[in-house]
Amino acid sequence: MIDFSLQGVFLGLVILSFMALYRIIGGPHASDRIVGVNVLMTNVILAIIILAHIFRNYTYLDVAFVYVLSAFVGTICVLKSLGKGKLS
Repeated sequence: MIDFSLQGVFLGLVILSFMALYRIIGGPHASDRIVGVNVLMTNVILAIIILAHIFRNYTYLDVAFVYVLSAFVGTICVLKSLGKGKLS
């Protein structure tokens, strides 16, 4: 029963990911694109966690954790680059 519910949530995440992808491509401002990328990364992380539970392979949680850390660092680098024009 819970696996069926998780599959529905996974399908919803896929649909929301395509909506975020539309915002990334068609965003009028850089801030819209950054928010779209953050939403897309969050959806991917949640999808990895859901798939880890569905497949009963919890080593994927480590992959999700590394993806969270790299997404956070990447977002900070992009924001610093947009603010100052350089990363150093």
